[in-house]
Amino acid sequence: MTWALVGLPAVTAVLALGSRRSGLASLVALLGALATTVVAALGLAEVGPAPASDPFADNAARPVPGGGYPFGDLDLPLTTALSPTSALLALLVAVIVLAVQTYAVWSLGDDDRRRSFHATVALFAAAMLLLVVSSDLVLTLVGWEVMGWCSYLLIGHWSRREAPRRAAHKAFLVTRLADVALVLGVTLLVAEAGSTARAAVLDTWTGDEVSPALRSTALVLVVVGVLGKSAQLPFQDWLADAMAGPTPASALIHAATMVAAGTVLLAQLLPLLLLAEPARLLLALSAGLTMVLAALLALLQRDLKRMLAWSTVSQVSLMLLPLAAAGAGVAAGAALLHLYAHAIAKALLFLTLGWLVATRGGTGAERLVGAARQHRAALAGWVLGLASIAGVPLLVGGISKERIVASVQVSDAPTASGPVLVAILLSAVLTAAYATRALLVATADPASHDGTRQQAVMPRAVALVLLVLTALTVIGGWVLVDDALPEAAHAGLPLIAGVVVLVLLGAALGWLVHADPRAHRLITGRVGDVAAAGLHADHAYRRLVARPVLALSGLVRFLDREVLESYVHAVGWGAQGTAGLGERSQRRGRPATGVLLVGAGALLVVTLGVIW
Repeated sequence: MTWALVGLPAVTAVLALGSRRSGLASLVALLGALATTVVAALGLAEVGPAPASDPFADNAARPVPGGGYPFGDLDLPLTTALSPTSALLALLVAVIVLAVQTYAVWSLGDDDRRRSFHATVALFAAAMLLLVVSSDLVLTLVGWEVMGWCSYLLIGHWSRREAPRRAAHKAFLVTRLADVALVLGVTLLVAEAGSTARAAVLDTWTGDEVSPALRSTALVLVVVGVLGKSAQLPFQDWLADAMAGPTPASALIHAATMVAAGTVLLAQLLPLLLLAEPARLLLALSAGLTMVLAALLALLQRDLKRMLAWSTVSQVSLMLLPLAAAGAGVAAGAALLHLYAHAIAKALLFLTLGWLVATRGGTGAERLVGAARQHRAALAGWVLGLASIAGVPLLVGGISKERIVASVQVSDAPTASGPVLVAILLSAVLTAAYATRALLVATADPASHDGTRQQAVMPRAVALVLLVLTALTVIGGWVLVDDALPEAAHAGLPLIAGVVVLVLLGAALGWLVHADPRAHRLITGRVGDVAAAGLHADHAYRRLVARPVLALSGLVRFLDREVLESYVHAVGWGAQGTAGLGERSQRRGRPATGVLLVGAGALLVVTLGVIW
């Protein structure tokens, strides 16, 4: 079952790319995504209970076809496992991919590179599914790296334009830099365990005989890799620029894959993370600061697509924080529940926004005034998606956010839990604020702005996708989750009431920023310029990374050419000079003189031999 989950989208990618016509490639992509969804649903229906100690494992790990491969003293079992948790996440990925592939048939209908887009999305899905079902760290790295490559292709799909091409290069360089740390961390874990199997790694590194300092070092490196892929400080800037890619690609990267992959990886390694206090503190510091900063930047954006991008950065922080601050019993459940909730809501919002942009010709807030009123499916999706992100109770996002707060409240890490809880509550206000502002922009009465009321025709397939995702946003927190995800702390009535108060405060702040001219100048003025530029992180990258690296490379080049090579040249010059002297002496000398010298030398050798 697990290899069918990975193999189906991989085969779909090959067939779609090899199709001669775009229409055939779209059909292959849709059928492959549908088949993957069916297999994922069957897998979820068939799995038994997972061990409480590892929600990502079952009682029978499945090796790669052909079996594992020994590599010297290292064991490479290359196994996968399907538990209720991994089966639910696999179904989530499959549903999102099916929605994206369906939407792309309409969205990229005139694109001459539609075949490659469908193929890349399918390969992306195979990589994410491999990461979800993997119980082997080598397979996890394979899925992780293939996702990074596919994200580069998807962001740069419109590579004939400068902005997508630059955004793709930036995403690739930033995430690859962080991936170096991840590979080093995994290498340490595997080398000590003597096996790439996750269970063996956990057994080895949770024992008393391993060095706590070495364990913390390995987990810090893993956390750095996760921060890069999840666009957390100091790697946060690449994700907003990635909005230069097609809207279906944005929905895919932001919803169920790529940025959420780090949450899955850390949840799989949670027993180790709980024993590595420096790694937890690093994760808490980065995610806590990123969550508040990204939510504030989302509130101040003039472009609604970039607003959703910064919203994703903030919401991924919210997934990671329980793993940093909460205990083993509730952290994984709270984090993965929010991953599930965010994936549904953010896919809905991006795909809805894509249709709104198609009707108005731009992503700027001023262009999208009243755009959601043009179709009931778009209006429902926009309103309920934003409400879920804001944490409105009973919606899937509200349920997950309440359980995150409850999980942090019962944390066994008092060093981090207090500041983390404060950051979560502050971000709850800011999240409700930018969600309210986005809601007011897209649902305002267009008659009050341009004197027209437009109705736009929405393709049936697009309407179906939006309606299914809207339904999951409403009922997704009440079905499938409790039996499949690890248990999370439940929120009591006082906590729910407190969250409601924070949401209302945020809604009031969002209304003020939208409606009050003085507050709105924060967006239209210099503050808005800085927010739109992502606090000019590009300048910081150039000054703190690019310039020092270029200067160091220039120094190395100078030392290599002017210092090290001078010694080599000196030897060459000496040899050439000696050869020249010999050549000149041979030219000036007579043959008889040469014979005489050779004879004298031979006589000397014979005489010395007789004496000795």
